Amino acid sequence: MEISDGTIDITASDDGLNAAGGNDQSGMGGFGGDMFSADEDAWITISGGTVTIDATGDGIDSNGDLTVSGGNIFVSGPSDNGNGALDYNGTATITGGTLVAAGMSGMEQNFGSDSTQGSLMMNLTDNQSGEITLEDADGNTLVSYTPMRE
Repeated sequence: MEISDGTIDITASDDGLNAAGGNDQSGMGGFGGDMFSADEDAWITISGGTVTIDATGDGIDSNGDLTVSGGNIFVSGPSDNGNGALDYNGTATITGGTLVAAGMSGMEQNFGSDSTQGSLMMNLTDNQSGEITLEDADGNTLVSYTPMRE
């Protein structure tokens, strides 16, 4: 799956974006397969555009790699610990763009060490709701997002 431009607004009762690779049971590793191994035929690459996801399952789910090099991505992820705002089986790399993903921490994943852009992951001790704001040292808002759920 490749997203390079445009505006995408997703409301999903399960996963928001899902690259499972192949067809049939491949999203679950197939009969006798390993559902936790990376699938080289599945990937999500976002290089531009604006993507807003409201998903009660995984927000962004790739059975292979997840690559972000541009765009503005906002994910309201799950309110249960059985899913994650980001879920990938390969590697996750961010080199540009803005991604804000909020959800439960039971299956949390962040970007890997091959990333050239910093990323921040926070875990709260209890559920919170309301606006998430990241400011610079002078108090200027760098990014702001209000998730759909706690």
